[in-house]
Amino acid sequence: MLPFSMMQQGVPRTSRGGCGTATSVRRLILQAIVMIGCGLGVILVGQRLCLVSTCGPEHHRDVDTPSHFTISNDSVAISPVTAEMSIQEAEEDIADTKCEPELFPSKYWTRQRLNQSAQVTNRQPGQAMFGTITAQRDIWKHQHPNNCENQKFLVYVMLDWEVGIGSTIHVTTAALGVALETGRILVLYPTPNLSWVKGVFCEDYDTLDTCYFEPITSCPVYDIFGGKLEKLDDIPEIDLSGNVDQSHLTVLRAHAFMVANSWPGPIVMSVPDQFRKLLLMSGMPEYQWYHWWRAQAVAYIVRPNRRTLLELDSRRRLFFPHKAIDPGTISIHVRHGDKWMEDTLVDDEVHLRLAEELLEKFPDIAKRNIYLSTADPNSVQFFAKLTNWNVSWTNLSRVDDATISPMDRANRIGWTEEFLNCLLDLGLAIECDAFVGMYSSNWNRLVDELRSTVRCKAHFPYVDVHQGWSISNYHW
Repeated sequence: MLPFSMMQQGVPRTSRGGCGTATSVRRLILQAIVMIGCGLGVILVGQRLCLVSTCGPEHHRDVDTPSHFTISNDSVAISPVTAEMSIQEAEEDIADTKCEPELFPSKYWTRQRLNQSAQVTNRQPGQAMFGTITAQRDIWKHQHPNNCENQKFLVYVMLDWEVGIGSTIHVTTAALGVALETGRILVLYPTPNLSWVKGVFCEDYDTLDTCYFEPITSCPVYDIFGGKLEKLDDIPEIDLSGNVDQSHLTVLRAHAFMVANSWPGPIVMSVPDQFRKLLLMSGMPEYQWYHWWRAQAVAYIVRPNRRTLLELDSRRRLFFPHKAIDPGTISIHVRHGDKWMEDTLVDDEVHLRLAEELLEKFPDIAKRNIYLSTADPNSVQFFAKLTNWNVSWTNLSRVDDATISPMDRANRIGWTEEFLNCLLDLGLAIECDAFVGMYSSNWNRLVDELRSTVRCKAHFPYVDVHQGWSISNYHW
């Protein structure tokens, strides 16, 4: 099966409706969005947490668990932690929960679920961030009520400007936090001019969660308005100050610029209250709570749908043929391009030196295997010349100009092409067992957030190209 872009005909639709940061266009206007996108840090390494969950790829299998969270093998219902549970009961529930795919709600990206080409080798049992399973169940339950009637909603409008994939996703996680904090279900408002849905793959789709991902909620946007789409100007805007009582209003709206512009407001930059009791049990410093929450929100939002998984599987066979991510592989993401406008670029030699340090510090984990993800063809040439490392990368076409932004690249090759290629790189990176990256990159944080949650690799080492092993700047 060829990738979507190479097919003469489309595939059946299941519904209708840069890998990096913001572009230089409208740079000053978008600064707030880039700040919140680049500022959503993550918890570093699982050793810094407590009561982490365990998992292992030997348990991976494709399951579609119903929304009431039953284990498919024995149909035993698992209840999320609730306010009524005692601390001891909740602690026992979390401590005994393994990070296995069947414990997640339905259709999570717990692995490359379509196995035609994904050669996932057995690894030692891993760990997820503390409370991951409980957090994912609670988010799922909130977004998938038994009945959509008599619910309250927050309609979220993504910017249709040229903003990177990582920034787009991270600002959306802030909106999800606002929705949970205010007791509203987050719904994505159709945005046909959104750059990342411009292309053949997203034809007739107008939100990220109808084109690439599983629906963010079981309540369709048209249904909450009685069968027809309400004009945005007719929907009251949410008040993020908390000074206005809007509890009587069924539907409120929020747009990306408002959410980003309120940074660092008390709602946007906080952990939803429902998780505070859970986090108190973790022993985690409170300043890290926000990073924990952002990782949980990313794990929920980035759930590729079956159509996307099929496409990624085809691309993997075409652009990463007959290869597997072997145990001990080190993920290196080199972010060059337009990143010089926001941060100091880091040479390939520095990335390689840190990979050598990983080998020295973690000989039982890291091996002489590198998976390289980068848009810079010069970085590919550098790593390809290494004789003492086994280096692999996707054989995607890379633009000769290594200084352009992900959005400029998307304008050249196609927006949906860029999005799918980035998802392919992301899926391969989170199969690795050690990581070299930089937190100032949205895309690097996506790798860290997903490997620490759905891929059960929170205990594996991560080193930052700017900050080394002692990370203090989470780039809020």
